[in-house]
Amino acid sequence: MKDELTFKSKNTIEANARISIPTYDTLFTMVQSYFRAKLGEKEASLLVIGAGGGNELAAWGPSNPKWTFTGVDPSKEMLQMAKNKSIQLGLESRVRLIQGTITDLPLPDSKFDAASCILVLHFIVDVQQKLKLLRTIKDNLKPGAPFILVSAYGDPGEAELQDRINVWKSFYLDAGYELSKVDEMGKVIMNISFIPEDHIERLLVESGFTNIARFYSTGLFAGWICHAG
Repeated sequence: MKDELTFKSKNTIEANARISIPTYDTLFTMVQSYFRAKLGEKEASLLVIGAGGGNELAAWGPSNPKWTFTGVDPSKEMLQMAKNKSIQLGLESRVRLIQGTITDLPLPDSKFDAASCILVLHFIVDVQQKLKLLRTIKDNLKPGAPFILVSAYGDPGEAELQDRINVWKSFYLDAGYELSKVDEMGKVIMNISFIPEDHIERLLVESGFTNIARFYSTGLFAGWICHAG
């Protein structure tokens, strides 16, 4: 029964992610292409913030045999999903999973060649804590290393964000959800920490990242590429 519940929970999480972000799988393909362009054919170590669930491992691990992954996530249950995926895909020898936050990383022998932080930043409410996370990621990267950030964004006081939330609701209505349930979800989504796009870019600059460019946008979410200075 426990395994069945875990399977259902995993499937629900992944299904909802694909409704919220219709280009979810394409996003991971785009990130892989970016990393490949920057890393070439060399062996590379990747830091994955919010690795629970294992989607980064599944998307990038099998087709990039020279990449190793260090994944960090506070959720024991989500990390178990990531571990299961790594075993199923035969990646366990190239994957290290750490329960906690980036501050729980052991001192590495060397800094990472690349990093990703996908759908994590908007769960951190305090702006100084957002900044601390980004600075710590930068401090764990080699100079010039590529970094991908994907987050919800927008100004809660502007109509533009409400318009995008209405579009986001329509994703769920088209997927067969009842209107009352979607309206309830719309109230919940406002509990995540939306900040304007220029504020996110400012945080990246203050954290020491350079060459910042938005490369992705779907509904409530956007992605930025940049490099450790």
